[in-house]
Amino acid sequence: MTCATYAADSAVTEVSKTKTYVLDEENQRLAETYARMLRYYEQRNFSSTRSVRVLMGNYPQHVEPILYAAFERYPNHYRHIIKAAIDAEPAFTRDIITVALNLEVADPAEIVRIGVETEPSYAEAMVSTVDQINPEQFNEVIRVAVLTEPHTADGILRANKEAEVGKLESIIRSVLAAAPALGGYLADTISHIIGSASDTDELQAQDIERKRAIALLRSAYDAGGITIEQLKVIAARHELSEDELEQILHQ
Repeated sequence: MTCATYAADSAVTEVSKTKTYVLDEENQRLAETYARMLRYYEQRNFSSTRSVRVLMGNYPQHVEPILYAAFERYPNHYRHIIKAAIDAEPAFTRDIITVALNLEVADPAEIVRIGVETEPSYAEAMVSTVDQINPEQFNEVIRVAVLTEPHTADGILRANKEAEVGKLESIIRSVLAAAPALGGYLADTISHIIGSASDTDELQAQDIERKRAIALLRSAYDAGGITIEQLKVIAARHELSEDELEQILHQ
């Protein structure tokens, strides 16, 4: 994209969505400073992408005010701003996604799609951030993350292994619905997270594990992500009975 295109887009600053988000006093002061710096860089024909890279590279600890100022000045450039910020400081990916979500620069799934395309190794952190800020978008964001980069599925599942069973069932369905071909690859992961519930009472823990196994395997099987053969292998690994296997297959 040319500098002329960036300049044309920048005329829409008053439409910024940052109006609903309030910075604390210190970050507001910093945001005003970075807004002046962005205007200075623009006069020197820097694109918004280049400006954000320079600021993030020099002041990564100021993610929030830098991005606030950038999204305020270039609301139509959110894709380029998110990507430039992550490219400049990948270790701050979660903070960058948090700011973009809080400022509502785009739909949460779109923000995560841009983030995963730019730095897939932080996919589970991005999904977790959405779960905290926009939990109603959680499953849709998982779907988009896995569609964008299928190999993020394993990390997303493992990152949520301690979730309560109902939520974990939903996560498994979302992952496998987005990438059913990954079922074989994820069979061991699903088996692993089945047994991740902890409890001090051994008998109670065994009962919890069996119930988790039945619920989660049913979700994985219903989503079309694992075959009957894979299902039987995992069921045997968790010592499920024939009756319990039948529950999974036919309930």
